[in-house]
Formats: sequence, C-alpha cells, structure tokens
Amino acid sequence: MKISSFGFLARSLLIGSFVWAPSLAFAAAPPAASQIVLASHKALYSVTLTNTRPGGDYLDVSGKMILEFTDACDAWTTNQKSLLRTVTGEGTEALSHSDFAAWESKAGDDYKFSVRQTQDGDVSEFRGRAKRNGPGDAGTAEYSKPDHLTIKLPPHFLFQTAQQVKLIEYARKGEHFMTGDMFDGSEGGGAARFNAVILKPADETHSALKDPLLDSPRHRVRVAFYPPAGTDDPADGTNAAEAREQPEYEMTMTVHDNGVVSDYDYDYQDFSVHGQLQAIQSLPRPHC
Repeated sequence: MKISSFGFLARSLLIGSFVWAPSLAFAAAPPAASQIVLASHKALYSVTLTNTRPGGDYLDVSGKMILEFTDACDAWTTNQKSLLRTVTGEGTEALSHSDFAAWESKAGDDYKFSVRQTQDGDVSEFRGRAKRNGPGDAGTAEYSKPDHLTIKLPPHFLFQTAQQVKLIEYARKGEHFMTGDMFDGSEGGGAARFNAVILKPADETHSALKDPLLDSPRHRVRVAFYPPAGTDDPADGTNAAEAREQPEYEMTMTVHDNGVVSDYDYDYQDFSVHGQLQAIQSLPRPHC
C-alpha cells in the first residue's frame, strides 16, 4: 500500500504483490521451472482497523477487496479492486477506490501493469511495462502514465508473482530469512527492497469458511517493505536516503502452497489493519 490519506491501501490490498525473493539464488532457474503451482481463483477479503497509535490520524478503516488471479499458460494475470472507508480524528470521512491489473510472463522477462486510485474525485494513475535484459540480469521499467519515465531495475529483481513463488519455495524448504528487490509498478517508482522472516508454521484453524483451496499447507510470513527507488523525497523534510533505511510498513500474512492468502495484517506508523478472507472460488485452468 502506498499512501495519500488512502494510499496505504495501494499495497496492502495488492496481495498478489506479497511476494519475496532471497538475496541469493536469483540467477537460478526462472520461475517457470518451479515445482510450485499457483491456483487460479477469485477471493473476497474484508479489511478492518485493529490498532491505532497515540496521536495517529485514523479512527476507523474498513472496506473490501476482490482479487482475481489466473494461471494464463505462459503468464500469470492479477486483477484487484478495493473500496475503503477511512475516518480521521477530525471527523473527516473518505471513500477510496483502488484498481490494479498486471500481466507477468512466467519466464520472468516481461511485465505489464496498470494502477488507478480514486479518492473523493482525485485520481492517481500508473501504467507501463517492465522488462528484464536476460536471466538474472537487470532490467528497465517504462512508465507511460502519469508521465513517460524510464527507471532502471537492479540485477536479480523479481516481478510480483515470481516472488510469491520464491517465498513459498523457501517456506517449504524450512528457510527462515529472505531479502531482495521486487517490482510491481504500484507506487510509480523502481524496485522496492524488502526483508522477510518465515515464522513458525501457522496453526490449523477452524474457520467457518471451507473450500478445497484452503486445504493446501500454509505458512506464516512477516515482511518489511522499504520505499521503492525513484519515489519522491519525503514531504516531512526527512533525508531521502535516511527514509529508505526505515520500513514503509510491515506485513504479516498466511500464505498457502497454492498461492492463496487467507489473512494478512499491515502495521504502519500510526495504525494497523487486518484483512480476512471471506469467500473464495476456484477458476478454471486454461488449456495450454
């Protein structure tokens, strides 16, 4: 999530972006060679405020997010729509809409994205395409909106779904720490740095929500996200280099071996929110 008064939604609701990769082994086989098979599915999540810090601006945050993820033969596609309501301590209420769409080559060399956020009539939009120069190489992101802009991407970066695959692979192997660079285009800058910790395996729950997609083994992961390279300097006067040393936010999620996320928590400086899976359905796999 990135932030205007509602910007924290942008990434918190981009569950398809909750993916991470190790600092080593990026030059190994591309995602297409992985044993991980992600399930095509459509899911509905509720979002609620869980905590506020003294002096924080928010009194309430609530909303819904719909995710549609598809295995499209030689690519993955992600579509997410969210609607959030925020209430501040001054009594100001705002509705925020966020739409995110991405097409990602399984070979890890091509990625297209579109992001549109609307709050009380104000619209921000990012659109473009990113490519990798070769296996494990650096790449470039070409923005066509809001302005034409080219940003270099570092060696061994991964796109969003490929990172999710790497996260699951490492969790299944019993690894505990990961760090890397991820690009999804949702914040208008370059690749974002992250540090991830795989926690103790999630306990089995007795949720009223039953579906075969939730029978897949699950893992609990906590990740710190840092501002993407190329984003604007902090408005509060903080030195940009110093700001990038501090996490923009931290996220903890339960992710299944098939890529389904059943719940997540976002911790920001002023507040925390919880996302809970409310409904899910399998989508047909394409005939490739």
